[in-house]
Order: sequence, then structure tokens, then C-alpha cells
Amino acid sequence: MRLSTRLLLIIATCLLPPILCQVVIGWSQWSERKAQIDTLVVHQTELLAADVASIVEGARILLTMTGEIPSVTALEASCPERLARLQEKVPSFAFLAIVDRAGVVRCASDPALTRAGMAPRWAAEAAVAHGFSVGHFAKAGDGAGPVVPFFLDLTGPAMPEGQTLVAGLALNWLAAHLPQLQQNNGTLLSGAVLTVADSSGVVLARNPGYQEFVGKRFPPEARPALTATAPGILRLRSIDQVNRVIGYVPVRVGGSTLVTTAGFEEADLMADVDRAMNRSFLLLGAGAVLAIILTLVVARRFIAQPARALLEAARRWREGDLTARLASTEQVSEFGQIAAAWNDMATGLADRERELREHAEALEARVAERTRELLATNNRLQVEIAERLNTEVALVQSQKLQAVGQLAGGIAHDFNNLLATIQGSLDLLDRSVSAQETRQHAWIERASNAVTRGSQLTRRLLAFSRRRLPSVQSTDVNALITEMVALLGTATLGQRIRICTELAPDLWPVMVEPSQVEAALLNLTLNGRDAMPEGGSLTICTARRVLETAEQNLVAGEYVAISVTDTGTGMSPEVMQRALEPFFTTKGSGGTGLGLSQVQAMVQESGGAVRIQSRAGEGTTIELLLPRASAAAPTATPAPEARVRTGQHTVLLVDDDAEVRQVTADMLRQLECRVITAESGAEALRAFEEAQCRPTVVILDYAMPGMNGVDLALALRRQAFTGPIILATGYADLSGIAAEELAQLSAVLNKPYSISELEMLLMQADTDEGVVLEGAV
Repeated sequence: MRLSTRLLLIIATCLLPPILCQVVIGWSQWSERKAQIDTLVVHQTELLAADVASIVEGARILLTMTGEIPSVTALEASCPERLARLQEKVPSFAFLAIVDRAGVVRCASDPALTRAGMAPRWAAEAAVAHGFSVGHFAKAGDGAGPVVPFFLDLTGPAMPEGQTLVAGLALNWLAAHLPQLQQNNGTLLSGAVLTVADSSGVVLARNPGYQEFVGKRFPPEARPALTATAPGILRLRSIDQVNRVIGYVPVRVGGSTLVTTAGFEEADLMADVDRAMNRSFLLLGAGAVLAIILTLVVARRFIAQPARALLEAARRWREGDLTARLASTEQVSEFGQIAAAWNDMATGLADRERELREHAEALEARVAERTRELLATNNRLQVEIAERLNTEVALVQSQKLQAVGQLAGGIAHDFNNLLATIQGSLDLLDRSVSAQETRQHAWIERASNAVTRGSQLTRRLLAFSRRRLPSVQSTDVNALITEMVALLGTATLGQRIRICTELAPDLWPVMVEPSQVEAALLNLTLNGRDAMPEGGSLTICTARRVLETAEQNLVAGEYVAISVTDTGTGMSPEVMQRALEPFFTTKGSGGTGLGLSQVQAMVQESGGAVRIQSRAGEGTTIELLLPRASAAAPTATPAPEARVRTGQHTVLLVDDDAEVRQVTADMLRQLECRVITAESGAEALRAFEEAQCRPTVVILDYAMPGMNGVDLALALRRQAFTGPIILATGYADLSGIAAEELAQLSAVLNKPYSISELEMLLMQADTDEGVVLEGAV
């Protein structure tokens, strides 16, 4: 293969990725625009459906109010006059009437409708109507314009003969309303073809072309829109024989349906993408042709000629003419440097032959020396292999811990969102069930306890993986153990377990999070209980420890020792070696394997260590060493009395999870708060700017697409919001956020949370002391 051909292949290979990228990008842009068009069409149709739904609601209200007029329902002599006055106030309706079960118009705003022999189609539909419903396309009668009738069944104990109220919506009015809707609603595109049809596919209103298409049926290809129960998209030839992308949204009216559609010519919407793709491919093709031409010219002048000279010199050297030399005029270029090197090679070939003989002799001596070095190196490798095996064992343990940490952080957010939805729904259900329904309240309490256990399991995972920032403080361990022992009764440990304490006087305080120490002690006592199925003694001891030298990853210094000793079955050496591994358990399906690993994570996070002493059949002692705190433990202060002020808050609620957002909004409304909801940071900022009543409290999620909770809090502060901002989250790693940014938050509320916690937040928001909850910033 010639050099020029190789260069062309190189150029073609280099151009192939950009061409493929351009094709992929073009296809992506085309597909994305198609998806955007579908979303746009459905959105336009939903706007039309919302307007039609408001018209339907108006018809229902009109019929309901009419049904409450005694003179109308009793068919008194003043009935036609009352219906006529009502019809004049709502010009969108062509008539109001009452039809009996025989299909006879008994009373109407237009006296012509009650004439003998009048049997309009809508009267027959009214005779069999039930509840509130909508009929089909019909004529009002006597040459009046087309209408679509709405029915309200008045059958009941007070009217055994049965009557149906009918309101005929004038389709001429509806046709005039559609262009006004497009003009007044800036979000409706002017190029849309808006259509409203009844459940059989008969066109009730259309813009443009109302007069041409009213009363006509949808084409067969549009039948899926008539039976659909949810919004959708169709691409078909419309009733005016134009290819369009059609969005449809059904509007439920009692047991019947109206269908709304919005159509666009897809070619017009895709024109800009098609033009951009054509331009990009033309530019890419022109660039490729230009690159190939330039490559051929440059290769012939600067590569082919020097290469032929090198080949000629090599041929002469192969034939034995070592006097041949290359003209080296380009000292800077690579070919000039190659020519100079080949000239030097020809001059030094004789010297190389002599040097090769000398090197052969020296090589034997070097081989012997190298052999001795390899023996020494092999001995060192044996030592390094042994050290590496030990390192690999430690690495496997570290990878297990890292895997658990990644698992905990990954599931915490979604799992706590599920628990928050369940807990909020249970709280709302609990408040809606009367106090006399004791069984229902017991069921709700049992479900709430299950949610609490799920939340505790998630917090254990987060604490083990260090995905939760501990609220450490100087803690009196003796006081904490005394309070725990008072709570650990027979309900927790059983009647066969006797618990004893040996607490050292004048014990040093430790710098820990009290709730984590309580959880660790609870884990150890429950493990001790499970190790004594026939009963026994459980002893909790505290003592001072001073380490003169470093040991077991502990620096020298003063420590507080907390030990829990049981008289149970003990552990074998193999079990002791794996006892602290995550997910390792000897309890079968009844254990999670996170208890001792969580204890170890808490102690190591506090700068301490865990020691285990055990023998099979003789019991187990687990000792926790925690560093001494430099400051004394604080004394408890009584909580301020809450002041209840209901209905005083407007709450801006931001959460990307629709179910969590809905249940939290329901809980806030149960607390008589006004609620503004948003599913993202951008939507929340728009709601804050456009709200007629500015929010007094903001509750927001942390992990949201686009803008997280802390970024949204900063944006709200920049917009001069001074009220409390509460970060409600199931998992938020705030360790990488600057302190001045965290200072913009009033509290961190952990999911799942109850309606009582929300009520306490609102109470505390009324004070000047700020919100004080677990995780407070």
C-alpha cells in the first residue's frame, strides 16, 4: 500500500468519528424535538381541556342551582318565567328545560320547546339520564342553532315520578369562545387547531373551520381518542385532510365524556431542526473534501520525496556500498534528522562490529552478576508476598465497609421518602377517625410503629456508613446509663434477665452523640439477651482508663471504658473474628448483622475502639473505649412552653417526590396552614415571586434535580425572605457545605416525620428562638 493511500486512510479514520458524532447528534436533536412536540401538543390540549372542564362545571352548578328552586321542580305556572330569567343571565346556554321520564318537555325557558308534537332528540336522552351527564350533538328545535345538552337527574323520594333538568350549551357560543381563548391565554399557540367533540366523535366546536366541520364525525383513525381514559398523541390525517400531530385529553362528565384535541402540522414544528441538520452535514462534507485535498498536496511534497531518497540509500547499503550518503539539507525536520542518523550509522558500522565482540565478553560477566542479584531479589519478593497477603485481607474488609456505606447512602433517600408518605398518611387517617374507633386507632398505631422501625433501620445504616453528621456533645455516661436501665424493663429484656450496673464515681465525660451511645448500648444489651435464652445476668460497667502508649489504633491518653457482660453462650474464635463485620449474624433470618458493626462505626467515629472477650459457654464482654471530653457535660434545661397559633402561616412546600409533597401538604392543611407547593427549585422561586400572599415558613427537600435544597435556601434569602427555612430530607450529606450556607437553614427535619413534628415546627416558628429539633443547624 502506497504512503499516500495510507495517509488518506488515516484522514478518513480521523474524519469518521466527527461524522458519526454529527449523525448521532442530529438524530438525537431530531428525536428530542419529536418528544418536545409531543409534550407541547399534550400541554396545549390540557389547557383546552381545563377550559372545557370549567364550562362543564359551570353547567353542573347552573343545573344544581336550578334544581333547588321549588317553583321549578314543582312545575308551577311561574316555572317557564324563572327558567327564562336564569337563561338570560347565562347567554352561553341556549335553553333550560325539565323533561319527565316519558321524554316530554314539561317546562322550558323557550315556550316553543313545550309545544305539542315537539320531540327533540335531547329530550329522549334526558329521559334515561342518571346523575350529572352530557348528551350528544343535537338541535335545540325550531331552527335554533346546534347545542350539546347537559343533564341532571332529579329523581328522589320527593319526586317519585322522576324529572331531569337540561341545559343546552350553545355550540355557536362555544365556537366563538375558542378563538377568544387563544387570544386571551398566552400559553395557547395561535397555530393550534382546537376541537371539542362528544363521546361518539361528533365535532361540537372547532377553531378554525367551525361552520365547515360542526356536526361531522372524527375519521376512523381518531377512534382511539374517543375511548381513551388518559391524555395521548396521534399522528394522522385530520378531518380537513391535513397531516397533523394530534393531542387528545378526555374530560369526564359524570358517566360520560367530552373529548378535547389540539393539532399541529408537524412539518412546520420540525423545519428548524431539518434546516440545521442539512447545514451541518454540508459543512462537514466540505471540510472532509478540503482535508483530503490538502493531505495529498502536503504528502507529495514533504513526505513522498524524502521517503524515496531514504529507500534509495537503504538499497545501496544493502548491496554493500557503505560509502553512500544522504544529502541532509533539512536539519530541523524529522526526515533531515533521519538522514543524518543514517549517515552516522554507515560510518559506525565497522566500529559496532568490533564493539560487539567486546560486549560478548562483558556480557558473560554481567550474567553471572545478575544471577546473584536475582537470588537476592527473589528472597525479598517472598517477604513482600507475605506482607501483601496481609494487606489484601485488610483491603477486603475495607471494601466491605465501603460497599455498605454506598448501599446505605443510595437507599436512604428513596426509602425515607416512602416512609414519609406512609407516616403522613397514617397521621391524617388517625386524625380523621373518631376517638370511639379504638380498633382502627390500634391498627394505625401498629402501622406507625412499623414505620418507626423502618426509620430506625435506615438511621442505623446511615450511622454505620457515616452518611449522617452526628450532633456530638460532652456527655455524662453514668447518667445516660442510669436513664437507660430505668427504661430497660422486662418488656425489653424479659423476666429471666437480671440487669446490674457498676458505675465508676467521678467518671470523666465523653464527646459523643448521646443518641448514638444509647443505640449502641441497646444493641449490646439486646445481643446479650439473645445470648441467654434460658435467662442470666447482664452487667453494665464504667471505668476510667489511661493509655500510656498507643495501642489498637488508639493514641495515648485518657479514655472512658463502657463494658457490657453477659453470662450467655459466648462466641467461638471464628465468630469473634467476624463479629464486627457488616451483615454477619448468627441469628439466621431474625438478625440484620448491623448491630455490632454499627456500634464499631460509632465508636471509631468518636476516636475510640471496641474490644471483645468471649469464650464458648462462658459468656461475652464487649468493651467500648471513648476519648475523654475536655468540657463537662451540660445540664438539661426545660423546654419552652409551646404557643399554638393555628392558621397563621403560609407554607412554601418544595419536594420533587409527588407523593411526599401531597401528603405533607395535606398535613399542613390539617394544621390550618395555607400551602404553596412546588416540585423543583425553579418552580419554587417562581411561586415565591408570584404569590399574592408571601410564605412565612419554607419547608424544602435537599436532593432535587437542578437545584438542591441548600441552593434554593440561598436563593430565597437573596430574595429577602427572612422566615424559617426547614430542610426536610431522608438523606442529606451536608459535610461538604460551607458553614455560612448552612447558617441560612433554621432546622433539618429527618424523614419520615409526623404531623406532630410539623405542628411543633409551626409553634416554634412563632417564637424568636428559632426551630429546635434533631439535626438543628
